[in-house]
Amino acid sequence: MNKYISIEDFIESQEPKISALLYQLRRTVLNAHPKMIERFMFNTTMFGVKNEFCYFVVLKKNAGVEVGFHRGFQMSNEQGLLASKKRKFIHGVTFRDLEDFKKKEASFKEILQEAIILDDINEKSIFSEILQAGRKKKS
Repeated sequence: MNKYISIEDFIESQEPKISALLYQLRRTVLNAHPKMIERFMFNTTMFGVKNEFCYFVVLKKNAGVEVGFHRGFQMSNEQGLLASKKRKFIHGVTFRDLEDFKKKEASFKEILQEAIILDDINEKSIFSEILQAGRKKKS
């Protein structure tokens, strides 16, 4: 696995089609809320307002990009775009390329707003909650 030093390094190191998609996704997520924060953690781009709530994953063989939502299991998925891929908490939206993004853009923006609301109403990140729940069970 490649180790990237920054968000720009991560994006620029991808194939041109994936790089263009990542730049568009990045712009869309950053513009979803005036206090959106972008961090480079765990070798990928993470976004959040209060806590990190989504991240980017480049799929194998440059098959596209998945935007994973930490609280995906709590989201309504009214748009039908969120997939669990057998994960308990994280659900994501996959985009093959810019054309695919354009088709799903309006629905994706709705999903982003729901994720922002979930982030706002929950005091801690989902990972903090999971850790606390595990500690309470052991006590």
